[in-house]
Amino acid sequence: MNFTNFKVSPLKWPFFYGWMILLVGALGVLMTAPGQTIGVSAFTDPLIDALRLSRDQLSLSYMGGTMISAFMLTKAGKLFDRFGAMKTALVASIGLGIALVYLSQTDKLAMLFGGSQVMTMVSVLLGFVLIRFFGQGVLTLASRTMVVKWFDAKRGLAVGVLSMVTAFGFSMAPKVFDTLIGKYGWSGAWLVIAILSGVIFPVVILLFFKNGPEAYGVLPDGFKKGDVRKVKAVRFPVHRDYNLTEARSTLSLWVFAGLTALYGLVITGLTFHIVSIFAERGLDKDIAISVFQPLAFVAVVTTLICSPLSDYIKMKYLAFAFCISGMVGMYSIAQLGSSDIYYNLLIFSFGICSGIHPLVITLFLPRFFGKLHLGAITGQAMTLVVFASALGPILFSQSLSITGSYTLAAYICGVAFFIILILGLVTKNPQLEHAQV
Repeated sequence: MNFTNFKVSPLKWPFFYGWMILLVGALGVLMTAPGQTIGVSAFTDPLIDALRLSRDQLSLSYMGGTMISAFMLTKAGKLFDRFGAMKTALVASIGLGIALVYLSQTDKLAMLFGGSQVMTMVSVLLGFVLIRFFGQGVLTLASRTMVVKWFDAKRGLAVGVLSMVTAFGFSMAPKVFDTLIGKYGWSGAWLVIAILSGVIFPVVILLFFKNGPEAYGVLPDGFKKGDVRKVKAVRFPVHRDYNLTEARSTLSLWVFAGLTALYGLVITGLTFHIVSIFAERGLDKDIAISVFQPLAFVAVVTTLICSPLSDYIKMKYLAFAFCISGMVGMYSIAQLGSSDIYYNLLIFSFGICSGIHPLVITLFLPRFFGKLHLGAITGQAMTLVVFASALGPILFSQSLSITGSYTLAAYICGVAFFIILILGLVTKNPQLEHAQV
Protein backbone atom coordinates (compact mmCIF):
# COMPACT_ATOMS: atom_id res chain seq x y z
CA MET A 1 0.00 0.00 0.00
CA ASN A 2 1.31 3.45 -0.90
CA PHE A 3 0.61 5.42 2.29
CA THR A 4 1.74 8.70 0.72
CA ASN A 5 -1.36 8.81 -1.47
CA PHE A 6 -3.75 7.18 0.99
CA LYS A 7 -7.32 8.28 0.22
CA VAL A 8 -6.80 12.02 -0.28
CA SER A 9 -4.82 13.32 -3.27
CA PRO A 10 -3.55 16.94 -3.12
CA LEU A 11 -3.96 17.21 -6.90
CA LYS A 12 -7.71 16.63 -6.61
CA TRP A 13 -8.15 19.22 -3.86
CA PRO A 14 -10.23 22.27 -4.92
CA PHE A 15 -7.59 24.72 -3.62
CA PHE A 16 -3.89 24.65 -2.75
CA TYR A 17 -3.48 21.64 -0.47
CA GLY A 18 -0.96 23.48 1.68
CA TRP A 19 -3.83 25.18 3.49
CA MET A 20 -5.22 21.77 4.40
CA ILE A 21 -1.73 20.78 5.53
CA LEU A 22 -1.73 23.88 7.74
CA LEU A 23 -5.02 22.81 9.34
CA VAL A 24 -4.06 19.20 10.06
CA GLY A 25 -0.54 20.29 11.06
CA ALA A 26 -2.09 22.58 13.67
CA LEU A 27 -4.23 19.70 14.90
CA GLY A 28 -1.09 17.59 15.10
CA VAL A 29 0.63 20.14 17.31
CA LEU A 30 -2.48 20.46 19.49
CA MET A 31 -2.49 16.71 19.95
CA THR A 32 0.90 16.99 21.66
CA ALA A 33 -0.69 18.89 24.59
CA PRO A 34 -0.63 15.90 26.99
CA GLY A 35 3.11 15.58 26.32
CA GLN A 36 3.76 19.30 26.75
CA THR A 37 4.47 20.78 30.17
CA ILE A 38 1.33 22.89 29.97
CA GLY A 39 -0.63 19.63 29.75
CA VAL A 40 1.38 17.77 32.38
CA SER A 41 1.00 20.70 34.80
CA ALA A 42 -2.68 19.82 35.37
CA PHE A 43 -1.60 16.35 36.56
CA THR A 44 1.35 17.48 38.73
CA ASP A 45 -0.41 17.89 42.07
CA PRO A 46 -2.72 14.85 41.64
CA LEU A 47 0.37 12.74 40.81
CA ILE A 48 2.23 14.01 43.86
CA ASP A 49 -0.71 13.00 46.06
CA ALA A 50 -1.38 9.65 44.37
CA LEU A 51 2.23 8.49 44.13
CA ARG A 52 3.29 10.01 47.47
CA LEU A 53 6.27 11.75 45.93
CA SER A 54 7.65 15.14 46.87
CA ARG A 55 7.62 17.99 44.38
CA ASP A 56 11.39 17.67 43.99
CA GLN A 57 11.13 13.92 43.34
CA LEU A 58 8.47 14.33 40.66
CA SER A 59 10.49 17.18 39.13
CA LEU A 60 13.57 14.94 38.99
CA SER A 61 11.57 12.19 37.25
CA TYR A 62 10.22 14.72 34.78
CA MET A 63 13.70 16.13 34.18
CA GLY A 64 15.19 12.67 33.66
CA GLY A 65 12.41 11.61 31.31
CA THR A 66 12.69 14.80 29.29
CA MET A 67 16.48 14.58 29.04
CA ILE A 68 16.41 10.98 27.85
CA SER A 69 13.76 11.80 25.24
CA ALA A 70 15.82 14.78 24.04
CA PHE A 71 18.78 12.63 23.04
CA MET A 72 16.58 10.57 20.71
CA LEU A 73 15.16 13.50 18.74
CA THR A 74 18.04 14.02 16.30
CA LYS A 75 17.63 10.40 15.19
CA ALA A 76 13.87 10.93 14.94
CA GLY A 77 14.51 13.92 12.67
CA LYS A 78 16.62 11.77 10.37
CA LEU A 79 13.81 9.23 10.23
CA PHE A 80 11.43 12.03 9.25
CA ASP A 81 13.71 12.85 6.29
CA ARG A 82 13.64 9.17 5.33
CA PHE A 83 10.01 8.16 5.90
CA GLY A 84 8.10 11.44 5.63
CA ALA A 85 5.48 13.24 7.67
CA MET A 86 2.63 10.75 7.57
CA LYS A 87 4.49 7.66 8.77
CA THR A 88 6.47 9.59 11.39
CA ALA A 89 3.39 11.31 12.81
CA LEU A 90 1.40 8.06 12.78
CA VAL A 91 3.96 6.25 14.92
CA ALA A 92 4.24 9.26 17.24
CA SER A 93 0.48 9.61 17.76
CA ILE A 94 -0.05 5.93 18.52
CA GLY A 95 3.06 5.94 20.72
CA LEU A 96 1.71 8.90 22.68
CA GLY A 97 -1.57 7.08 23.24
CA ILE A 98 0.22 3.99 24.56
CA ALA A 99 2.39 6.17 26.81
CA LEU A 100 -0.69 7.83 28.33
CA VAL A 101 -2.26 4.43 29.06
CA TYR A 102 0.96 3.43 30.82
CA LEU A 103 1.08 6.63 32.87
CA SER A 104 -2.52 6.17 33.95
CA GLN A 105 -1.48 2.98 35.73
CA THR A 106 1.62 4.24 37.55
CA ASP A 107 -0.17 4.30 40.92
CA LYS A 108 -0.82 0.57 40.56
CA LEU A 109 2.83 0.01 39.65
CA ALA A 110 3.81 1.90 42.80
CA MET A 111 1.72 -0.54 44.83
CA LEU A 112 3.40 -3.50 43.11
CA PHE A 113 6.77 -2.07 44.13
CA GLY A 114 5.63 -1.91 47.74
CA GLY A 115 5.52 1.86 47.79
CA SER A 116 9.26 2.19 47.06
CA GLN A 117 9.84 5.84 46.19
CA VAL A 118 12.84 5.01 44.02
CA MET A 119 10.92 2.49 41.91
CA THR A 120 7.93 4.81 41.75
CA MET A 121 10.18 7.58 40.45
CA VAL A 122 11.66 5.21 37.85
CA SER A 123 8.25 4.03 36.67
CA VAL A 124 6.88 7.56 36.25
CA LEU A 125 10.19 8.62 34.64
CA LEU A 126 9.63 6.01 31.92
CA GLY A 127 6.17 7.43 31.28
CA PHE A 128 7.61 10.93 31.00
CA VAL A 129 10.24 9.67 28.55
CA LEU A 130 7.50 8.33 26.29
CA ILE A 131 5.08 11.28 26.38
CA ARG A 132 7.89 13.81 25.97
CA PHE A 133 9.47 11.88 23.08
CA PHE A 134 6.30 11.05 21.16
CA GLY A 135 4.35 14.18 22.14
CA GLN A 136 6.54 17.23 22.62
CA GLY A 137 9.20 15.69 20.39
CA VAL A 138 8.29 13.60 17.36
CA LEU A 139 4.67 14.60 16.75
CA THR A 140 5.55 18.28 17.08
CA LEU A 141 8.55 17.86 14.76
CA ALA A 142 6.53 16.00 12.13
CA SER A 143 3.55 18.40 12.19
CA ARG A 144 5.52 21.65 12.10
CA THR A 145 8.13 20.48 9.60
CA MET A 146 5.39 19.22 7.29
CA VAL A 147 3.80 22.69 7.27
CA VAL A 148 7.14 24.37 6.60
CA LYS A 149 7.72 22.18 3.55
CA TRP A 150 4.50 23.36 1.90
CA PHE A 151 5.33 27.08 2.12
CA ASP A 152 8.23 29.36 1.16
CA ALA A 153 7.09 32.91 0.36
CA LYS A 154 4.09 32.63 2.71
CA ARG A 155 5.91 30.63 5.37
CA GLY A 156 5.68 33.38 7.99
CA LEU A 157 1.95 33.73 7.44
CA ALA A 158 1.43 29.96 7.59
CA VAL A 159 3.48 29.56 10.76
CA GLY A 160 1.65 32.53 12.25
CA VAL A 161 -1.72 30.87 11.69
CA LEU A 162 -0.32 27.63 13.07
CA SER A 163 0.93 29.46 16.16
CA MET A 164 -2.36 31.24 16.79
CA VAL A 165 -4.38 28.05 16.64
CA THR A 166 -2.01 26.15 18.91
CA ALA A 167 -1.65 29.07 21.35
CA PHE A 168 -5.40 29.12 21.95
CA GLY A 169 -5.53 25.35 22.13
CA PHE A 170 -2.68 25.06 24.62
CA SER A 171 -4.12 27.86 26.75
CA MET A 172 -7.29 25.80 27.14
CA ALA A 173 -5.43 22.56 27.92
CA PRO A 174 -4.99 23.04 31.70
CA LYS A 175 -8.69 23.80 32.22
CA VAL A 176 -9.84 21.01 29.89
CA PHE A 177 -7.54 18.50 31.57
CA ASP A 178 -8.51 19.77 35.02
CA THR A 179 -12.17 19.24 34.10
CA LEU A 180 -11.43 15.70 32.92
CA ILE A 181 -9.53 15.02 36.14
CA GLY A 182 -12.47 16.31 38.16
CA LYS A 183 -14.86 14.01 36.28
CA TYR A 184 -12.79 10.86 35.76
CA GLY A 185 -9.85 11.23 38.14
CA TRP A 186 -6.28 11.77 36.94
CA SER A 187 -5.97 8.15 35.73
CA GLY A 188 -9.28 8.17 33.86
CA ALA A 189 -8.47 11.54 32.32
CA TRP A 190 -5.26 10.17 30.81
CA LEU A 191 -7.18 7.18 29.42
CA VAL A 192 -9.70 9.46 27.71
CA ILE A 193 -6.90 11.50 26.15
CA ALA A 194 -5.12 8.28 25.13
CA ILE A 195 -8.13 7.19 23.05
CA LEU A 196 -8.13 10.52 21.23
CA SER A 197 -4.39 10.41 20.57
CA GLY A 198 -3.84 6.72 19.90
CA VAL A 199 -7.07 5.74 18.11
CA ILE A 200 -8.94 8.72 16.65
CA PHE A 201 -6.20 11.10 15.50
CA PRO A 202 -4.20 8.44 13.61
CA VAL A 203 -7.14 8.26 11.18
CA VAL A 204 -6.69 11.98 10.45
CA ILE A 205 -2.98 11.40 9.88
CA LEU A 206 -3.60 8.56 7.43
CA LEU A 207 -6.09 10.61 5.47
CA PHE A 208 -4.48 14.04 5.27
CA PHE A 209 -0.79 14.17 6.25
CA LYS A 210 1.49 14.60 3.19
CA ASN A 211 5.24 15.08 3.21
CA GLY A 212 5.85 17.79 0.59
CA PRO A 213 4.29 19.39 -2.51
CA GLU A 214 7.08 18.44 -4.92
CA ALA A 215 6.00 14.79 -4.83
CA TYR A 216 2.75 15.88 -6.49
CA GLY A 217 4.25 18.17 -9.13
CA VAL A 218 3.45 21.32 -7.15
CA LEU A 219 5.83 23.87 -5.65
CA PRO A 220 5.47 25.44 -2.18
CA ASP A 221 2.83 28.20 -1.90
CA GLY A 222 0.91 26.63 -4.83
CA PHE A 223 3.23 27.85 -7.58
CA LYS A 224 3.71 25.78 -10.72
CA LYS A 225 7.13 24.82 -12.04
CA GLY A 226 8.68 27.62 -14.08
CA ASP A 227 6.49 30.32 -12.55
CA VAL A 228 8.70 33.43 -12.28
CA ARG A 229 6.47 34.87 -9.56
CA LYS A 230 7.98 32.38 -7.11
CA VAL A 231 11.48 33.80 -7.52
CA LYS A 232 10.23 37.32 -6.86
CA ALA A 233 8.03 36.25 -3.93
CA VAL A 234 10.77 34.55 -1.90
CA ARG A 235 12.65 37.35 -0.12
CA PHE A 236 15.13 35.15 1.71
CA PRO A 237 16.20 32.62 -0.93
CA VAL A 238 18.12 29.48 -0.04
CA HIS A 239 21.32 29.25 -2.06
CA ARG A 240 22.60 26.06 -0.45
CA ASP A 241 21.12 23.21 1.57
CA TYR A 242 23.16 22.46 4.68
CA ASN A 243 23.44 18.96 6.09
CA LEU A 244 23.37 18.32 9.83
CA THR A 245 27.15 18.38 10.28
CA GLU A 246 27.48 21.67 8.42
CA ALA A 247 24.62 23.26 10.35
CA ARG A 248 26.22 22.25 13.63
CA SER A 249 29.37 24.17 12.66
CA THR A 250 27.49 27.50 12.47
CA LEU A 251 27.02 29.87 15.39
CA SER A 252 23.53 30.75 14.19
CA LEU A 253 22.15 27.25 14.86
CA TRP A 254 23.23 27.34 18.50
CA VAL A 255 22.22 30.95 19.15
CA PHE A 256 18.70 30.72 17.73
CA ALA A 257 18.09 27.17 18.93
CA GLY A 258 19.57 28.26 22.27
CA LEU A 259 17.07 31.12 22.50
CA THR A 260 14.11 28.82 21.92
CA ALA A 261 15.67 26.29 24.32
CA LEU A 262 15.93 28.94 27.04
CA TYR A 263 12.29 29.81 26.52
CA GLY A 264 11.47 26.10 26.75
CA LEU A 265 13.30 25.94 30.07
CA VAL A 266 11.49 28.99 31.42
CA ILE A 267 8.00 28.15 30.25
CA THR A 268 8.40 24.54 31.43
CA GLY A 269 9.47 25.64 34.89
CA LEU A 270 6.68 28.20 35.03
CA THR A 271 3.86 25.93 33.88
CA PHE A 272 5.04 22.86 35.81
CA HIS A 273 5.00 24.81 39.09
CA ILE A 274 2.41 27.43 38.15
CA VAL A 275 0.10 26.70 41.11
CA SER A 276 3.00 26.64 43.56
CA ILE A 277 4.58 29.82 42.14
CA PHE A 278 1.35 31.75 42.62
CA ALA A 279 0.66 30.16 46.00
CA GLU A 280 4.12 31.19 47.25
CA ARG A 281 3.10 34.78 46.47
CA GLY A 282 -0.31 34.47 48.13
CA LEU A 283 -2.34 33.91 44.95
CA ASP A 284 -4.78 31.00 44.65
CA LYS A 285 -5.03 28.12 42.16
CA ASP A 286 -7.82 29.61 40.04
CA ILE A 287 -5.77 32.73 39.36
CA ALA A 288 -2.75 30.59 38.50
CA ILE A 289 -4.56 28.38 35.99
CA SER A 290 -6.49 31.26 34.44
CA VAL A 291 -3.27 33.08 33.51
CA PHE A 292 -2.90 31.02 30.34
CA GLN A 293 -5.94 32.38 28.52
CA PRO A 294 -5.10 36.11 28.59
CA LEU A 295 -1.49 35.14 27.91
CA ALA A 296 -2.68 33.29 24.82
CA PHE A 297 -4.63 36.36 23.70
CA VAL A 298 -1.47 38.48 23.86
CA ALA A 299 0.40 35.71 22.04
CA VAL A 300 -2.14 35.68 19.24
CA VAL A 301 -2.02 39.47 18.83
CA THR A 302 1.78 39.28 18.77
CA THR A 303 1.67 36.55 16.16
CA LEU A 304 -0.81 38.53 14.05
CA ILE A 305 1.68 41.40 13.98
CA CYS A 306 4.92 39.45 13.69
CA SER A 307 4.01 36.59 11.33
CA PRO A 308 3.47 38.74 8.21
CA LEU A 309 6.48 40.88 9.19
CA SER A 310 8.66 37.78 9.48
CA ASP A 311 8.47 37.26 5.71
CA TYR A 312 10.16 40.67 5.26
CA ILE A 313 12.55 41.19 8.20
CA LYS A 314 15.70 39.48 9.47
CA MET A 315 15.36 36.88 12.20
CA LYS A 316 17.64 38.81 14.57
CA TYR A 317 14.95 41.50 15.00
CA LEU A 318 12.45 38.93 16.20
CA ALA A 319 15.14 37.50 18.49
CA PHE A 320 15.79 40.96 19.96
CA ALA A 321 12.09 41.46 20.84
CA PHE A 322 12.00 37.89 22.19
CA CYS A 323 14.93 38.45 24.57
CA ILE A 324 13.68 41.81 25.87
CA SER A 325 10.27 40.31 26.61
CA GLY A 326 11.92 37.33 28.28
CA MET A 327 13.92 39.56 30.63
CA VAL A 328 10.80 41.53 31.54
CA GLY A 329 8.92 38.27 32.14
CA MET A 330 11.57 36.93 34.51
CA TYR A 331 11.56 40.18 36.50
CA SER A 332 7.76 40.03 36.76
CA ILE A 333 7.99 36.50 38.23
CA ALA A 334 10.49 37.75 40.81
CA GLN A 335 8.14 40.59 41.80
CA LEU A 336 4.83 38.70 41.47
CA GLY A 337 2.39 39.45 44.27
CA SER A 338 3.98 42.73 45.32
CA SER A 339 1.70 44.65 42.94
CA ASP A 340 -1.01 43.88 40.39
CA ILE A 341 1.17 45.42 37.70
CA TYR A 342 3.55 42.45 37.81
CA TYR A 343 0.73 39.97 37.22
CA ASN A 344 -0.26 41.95 34.13
CA LEU A 345 3.37 42.35 33.11
CA LEU A 346 3.86 38.58 33.34
CA ILE A 347 0.91 38.01 31.02
CA PHE A 348 2.05 40.68 28.59
CA SER A 349 5.74 39.70 28.44
CA PHE A 350 5.25 35.95 28.24
CA GLY A 351 2.42 36.49 25.77
CA ILE A 352 4.88 38.28 23.49
CA CYS A 353 7.44 35.50 23.97
CA SER A 354 4.80 32.87 23.25
CA GLY A 355 3.77 34.71 20.09
CA ILE A 356 7.31 35.04 18.76
CA HIS A 357 8.72 31.69 19.92
CA PRO A 358 7.09 29.42 17.30
CA LEU A 359 8.05 31.87 14.55
CA VAL A 360 11.70 31.77 15.55
CA ILE A 361 11.98 28.01 16.05
CA THR A 362 10.04 27.19 12.88
CA LEU A 363 11.29 29.87 10.49
CA PHE A 364 15.00 30.17 11.11
CA LEU A 365 15.82 26.52 10.29
CA PRO A 366 14.58 26.40 6.66
CA ARG A 367 15.63 30.03 6.06
CA PHE A 368 19.18 29.45 7.32
CA PHE A 369 19.80 25.84 6.25
CA GLY A 370 17.34 24.87 3.49
CA LYS A 371 14.85 21.98 3.46
CA LEU A 372 16.80 19.01 2.10
CA HIS A 373 17.96 17.88 5.56
CA LEU A 374 15.37 19.84 7.51
CA GLY A 375 14.16 16.89 9.58
CA ALA A 376 17.62 16.06 10.93
CA ILE A 377 18.50 19.70 11.66
CA THR A 378 15.13 20.30 13.29
CA GLY A 379 15.72 17.19 15.38
CA GLN A 380 19.04 18.63 16.55
CA ALA A 381 17.42 21.96 17.47
CA MET A 382 14.59 20.21 19.29
CA THR A 383 17.10 18.06 21.17
CA LEU A 384 18.49 21.26 22.64
CA VAL A 385 15.01 22.67 23.28
CA VAL A 386 13.69 19.53 24.98
CA PHE A 387 16.90 19.03 26.98
CA ALA A 388 16.69 22.60 28.28
CA SER A 389 13.01 22.20 29.09
CA ALA A 390 13.99 19.26 31.30
CA LEU A 391 15.99 21.62 33.49
CA GLY A 392 13.12 24.07 34.02
CA PRO A 393 11.08 22.25 36.67
CA ILE A 394 14.11 21.24 38.73
CA LEU A 395 15.68 24.72 38.50
CA PHE A 396 12.50 26.33 39.83
CA SER A 397 11.95 23.54 42.35
CA GLN A 398 15.49 23.86 43.73
CA SER A 399 15.14 27.63 43.90
CA LEU A 400 12.12 27.16 46.16
CA SER A 401 13.80 24.45 48.26
CA ILE A 402 17.04 26.39 48.79
CA THR A 403 15.83 29.97 49.10
CA GLY A 404 12.14 29.59 49.91
CA SER A 405 11.07 31.39 46.74
CA TYR A 406 11.31 31.24 42.94
CA THR A 407 13.18 34.56 42.67
CA LEU A 408 16.65 33.06 42.21
CA ALA A 409 15.52 30.93 39.25
CA ALA A 410 13.86 33.97 37.68
CA TYR A 411 17.02 36.09 37.87
CA ILE A 412 19.23 33.30 36.51
CA CYS A 413 16.98 32.99 33.46
CA GLY A 414 16.84 36.76 33.03
CA VAL A 415 20.64 36.92 32.78
CA ALA A 416 20.61 34.07 30.25
CA PHE A 417 18.18 36.01 28.06
CA PHE A 418 20.54 39.00 28.16
CA ILE A 419 23.53 36.89 27.07
CA ILE A 420 21.64 35.43 24.12
CA LEU A 421 20.42 38.90 23.16
CA ILE A 422 24.04 40.05 22.75
CA LEU A 423 24.99 36.95 20.75
CA GLY A 424 21.90 37.26 18.56
CA LEU A 425 22.77 40.79 17.50
CA VAL A 426 26.05 39.61 15.93
CA THR A 427 24.73 36.40 14.35
CA LYS A 428 24.08 36.26 10.59
CA ASN A 429 22.09 34.03 8.25
CA PRO A 430 24.58 31.48 6.80
CA GLN A 431 22.88 31.81 3.39
CA LEU A 432 24.40 35.29 3.02
CA GLU A 433 27.80 33.66 2.53
CA HIS A 434 26.52 31.93 -0.62
CA ALA A 435 24.45 34.75 -2.10
CA GLN A 436 25.63 35.99 -5.48
CA VAL A 437 26.94 39.56 -5.28
